Amino acid sequence: MTPFRLLLVEDSANDAALVTEALAQAGYRPTTRRVETLEALREALSTDAWDLVLCDYRLSRFTALDVLGALQALGRDVPLIVLSSLLSEEQAVTLMKAGARDCFSKDRMARLGPAVARELEETRVRRERARAEVDREILARASELLITASLEQEARLDQLVQLLVPKVADWSAFFVSDPDRGGLRLVALAHPDTARRSLAMRLNDRFPLDPQASGGPTHVLRTGLPELVPDVRLRSEPLHRDAASQRAVAELGVRSVVNVPLPGREGPLGVLSLGTLGERTLGPVDLALGQELARRAGLALENARLFQEAREAVRLRDEFLTVAAHELRTPLTTLRLQLGTLLQRTEVHHLEPEVVTRLERSVRQVRRLGTLVEGLLDVSQLSSGELSLMPERFDLEELVAEVLERYQAEARAAGCELRQSPRLGLWGTWDRLRVDQAVGALISNALKFGPGRPVEVDVGRAGAFARVQVRDRGIGVPLDQVERIFERFGRAVSSHSYGGLGLGLYLTRRAAEAHGGRAWAEPGPGEGARFTLELPLEKETRE
Repeated sequence: MTPFRLLLVEDSANDAALVTEALAQAGYRPTTRRVETLEALREALSTDAWDLVLCDYRLSRFTALDVLGALQALGRDVPLIVLSSLLSEEQAVTLMKAGARDCFSKDRMARLGPAVARELEETRVRRERARAEVDREILARASELLITASLEQEARLDQLVQLLVPKVADWSAFFVSDPDRGGLRLVALAHPDTARRSLAMRLNDRFPLDPQASGGPTHVLRTGLPELVPDVRLRSEPLHRDAASQRAVAELGVRSVVNVPLPGREGPLGVLSLGTLGERTLGPVDLALGQELARRAGLALENARLFQEAREAVRLRDEFLTVAAHELRTPLTTLRLQLGTLLQRTEVHHLEPEVVTRLERSVRQVRRLGTLVEGLLDVSQLSSGELSLMPERFDLEELVAEVLERYQAEARAAGCELRQSPRLGLWGTWDRLRVDQAVGALISNALKFGPGRPVEVDVGRAGAFARVQVRDRGIGVPLDQVERIFERFGRAVSSHSYGGLGLGLYLTRRAAEAHGGRAWAEPGPGEGARFTLELPLEKETRE
């Protein structure tokens, strides 16, 4: 016997019995409610869900057309079949146009079974399609909310539960794991009745969920398994131990619930709960929707947690770099002054050449350490969004020549010849220190990765920009790494082989961008690589 929920609009007990008998002979066992007035009809449609309405054409105070009007006014997708002893063809046509699914005489009850089978199947397909569309809409909207970076975690969850009410459930809630409360903490609750919502929040504060309960949200959190309870009144054990909390929960009128875990990398992060009141119940389709929504919410919360951890790690690293750089500055300055004094005395005391050479090497290494420390300080400034510029007018080619002169000793040690294009003078207004650092980083990079080969430095203009190009003939840059090497601490090769912190090119690009220019790299025509620093010219210089 096939069960279904039948609303029978009939004022004759004999005819109602006739309908019930015909349905039983056709293999159906309906849960039937019979109404005789429009008021009772509207009350039944408002409080319960029905699969089919069977209606006499003419009753004492209304007709089947009034029943159709009530169905349409309440927006109920319930098929209507009209049964009548006397029904003209014109009346049948009118009913079918108004929305009736079928019309036939009561003396032809053999048609009732096939008509009910057809309408129940068509209603099932129609409702499944409508529900699938609702689910797609909810999941699409949920995805939009979950990727919104401006929302805090609990604000996201509060908006998510609102999506489910009343389309899918009568109420919905998010619980997050809270070891301090012994299990879960309610962070979001959606319910159309403000009074009941407030009552539920008070009950949650007054009667926390039992962490060892055999069912409910805490059980789902503990086991990681979803739960579908079509009728909570049939639970074998109550979720609360004391009678006061059981009575308080009973006042809410919960009928059916779904509890699903929010998955995380190290176990459930919380629980999503759906519930109904009255006669409405939840089923496998609702469980599937809840699981998919919980999966997406869990993934978003896990990513948010990982992002927060990563951001905190970056903050701690930058804080460490700032402190370390400041702490290193003082002893390096003292060491540089002491070595400088010793070098000056070598001219007076005529020390051995080997001692002088070692002192010069020590001075170069101290300068290199000083450059690294200043780079760390610059990175710390950039991390907080600050990069102050102090513009002044100077000759770019002259500055490049000064930088090349400063790197001559390092170039000789690397076996490289530094070649500069003929100087013609190229004036502009930039931050001299930042440009000096950027050009120095490009030359130092070329000497490091192209030892034993010449390094060519060209200064010129390209439209409204001045360009400094440094070309080496070293190991080159793979095409898939040309952007990575400009990232903070980015490198294309192992630091064990070439050393350095991976900051020089990063600071070069940031300095260029701060001026309104850019910096980039490209593989050389034959071998090695070519790095370009581009800075904007003044208007009069462009012309």
